[in-house]
Amino acid sequence: MNKEKLLKEAENFMRNNIPETRDDPFYFRHVLGARKYAVKLANVYNADIFVVEMAALLHDVGADAGKGHAKESVEIGRKFLSRLDLPKEIVKKILDCIETHSTGSSTETLEQQIIQDADGLIFLEDSYIIFLKSRKEKFPLEEAKRQTKEKTNHMVNKVKTEEGKKIAKTLLHKAMEYIESAS
Repeated sequence: MNKEKLLKEAENFMRNNIPETRDDPFYFRHVLGARKYAVKLANVYNADIFVVEMAALLHDVGADAGKGHAKESVEIGRKFLSRLDLPKEIVKKILDCIETHSTGSSTETLEQQIIQDADGLIFLEDSYIIFLKSRKEKFPLEEAKRQTKEKTNHMVNKVKTEEGKKIAKTLLHKAMEYIESAS
């Protein structure tokens, strides 16, 4: 199994299947940022790097489905992964990570928690900026700020690994400062 080739295929699939509701540059930053954090945490915890990298690349391909996007991402991911020559147990691990990446989902494996953490961490790094912008288009400034702070705190709370919490702590202060000073 040529993992590098398979990861490149997954990245190309992600780039060629951008959800209509996502802005291209933001979507790439979010997905590739989740991948960055997933690999970082997988290295710290000796988790399956291939599984978390694949899951990170595919975790939001169903983003157009809104709150049900994790399940939609699983279905799209399943179709894509069926074209690859991967063992069934690896496919299941990847899909389980995608399914549980959303806030409020229970994780059973380290890899699942890493994907949840990575999704939260990239939000804290810069996705909050796009979230705030989208809220400012729909709501008065103070309400947009309130919703963005709420979402930011929600994303912090989904991070459960100790290393993830350390990273989240460093990112949170900058995010809250930005949100508070937004005009």
